[in-house]
Amino acid sequence: MIIVADSGSTKADWKIIGKQGVESVGTMGFNPVFHSSEVIKRELDKALGNTYKRDEATHVYYYGSGCWDEKRQEIVSQALRQIFSRADVEVEHDLLGAARATCGNDPGIACILGTGSNTCLFDGYDVTDNVTNLAKAPIQLLCRVY
Repeated sequence: MIIVADSGSTKADWKIIGKQGVESVGTMGFNPVFHSSEVIKRELDKALGNTYKRDEATHVYYYGSGCWDEKRQEIVSQALRQIFSRADVEVEHDLLGAARATCGNDPGIACILGTGSNTCLFDGYDVTDNVTNLAKAPIQLLCRVY
């Protein structure tokens, strides 16, 4: 079983790919800036219940907001490894997930437009440059009248 998650801070969409095909699960969003490993594990335990045989998961690919460095990735990874104990777990920033979904292995530009917005230049393997999202821009820039 392979699991792919796309998580913003508001909601997360999970795809569970197994022998029966692809199933979709929705959960609250997780952001390691705001959520601890314990909170993530507890909420996933509730959301997944006993519906899935978690030990059958071989790979978990998690793309999430706030997962921009190893410290924050480890917060999410720790929770996922407790839930999917036999799986290889990969935790990356949601912008890399958007780039991979949009561009595949080709270079290109990817964007996220949602509660938080972000854009990046993708080289076909990794994000090489990105524009800071507007939430971090000076308020004067956002309110300037021309």
